[in-house]
Amino acid sequence: MYYEIFIDVFFLTNVILDYFLLRIVNRLLKCSATHFRSLVGSVLGAFGVCLIIIWPEKHILLNTILVHVVINTIMVKFGCKINHWRRLVQGILVLYAASFLCGGMLLMLKRYVGAEGLLTFLFLSAISYLLITAGIQVYTYLKKRNSHIYEVVLYANGKQKKVKGLYDTGNRLTDPFNRKPVSIVDKSVAEELFPEDVIEKFKPHYIPFKSVGCDHGVILVVTLDYLYLKGEGADQVVNEAAIALAWENGLLSKDYQIILNPDLIDG
Repeated sequence: MYYEIFIDVFFLTNVILDYFLLRIVNRLLKCSATHFRSLVGSVLGAFGVCLIIIWPEKHILLNTILVHVVINTIMVKFGCKINHWRRLVQGILVLYAASFLCGGMLLMLKRYVGAEGLLTFLFLSAISYLLITAGIQVYTYLKKRNSHIYEVVLYANGKQKKVKGLYDTGNRLTDPFNRKPVSIVDKSVAEELFPEDVIEKFKPHYIPFKSVGCDHGVILVVTLDYLYLKGEGADQVVNEAAIALAWENGLLSKDYQIILNPDLIDG
């Protein structure tokens, strides 16, 4: 039993697939390699595999080491512009994970297409690459969005209220009387924690503010007993936290009930 391999087709298919894989590694590890550098890296990898195939001496163990260690290391190091050895190990592992994912996607797509040949392979490889990169973008977006959402527990008047808080660098509201950073809480939360008959206990006062559509306004600020904040990069208690009460509906999103002042987390 033997296989007939057209070395030019084998080389071309490896170049294309390796290029897509290197671009996925670049995207996931945020490497700075250009498309041309990744293309050269894929050519080096495909050329090395072709040399091993046509080499007259066949040593399974040696060939396996050359392909999976030497060639892949060179390909990732050059094609992703990685110099540090730890990042290089990460790159190789990501390359294998991407190969597994891309291979499975190719097999799945081939079942639906049913066609064979080089052009079909090129088309399905491109589709697989686009689907994977789209998935990476969606994941990155969701992770970035969720990283700005924190769990917040407000304590006041013997009550506690657990809410979602948005880390917003645009909220620079500061109490001019004590220089405390001020977060903005939703109307429904304010009504639950601060009914009108007890609000005087929490040092109510008005401070000026500016926002989109309002160049000069005032907003009511009260002082909590304390505020507990938990999320990415933060796990802390803020005593006597100042919050502004947004009595108007529609100022906050349904995804969060408090707009956190970034100084609570960064400062």
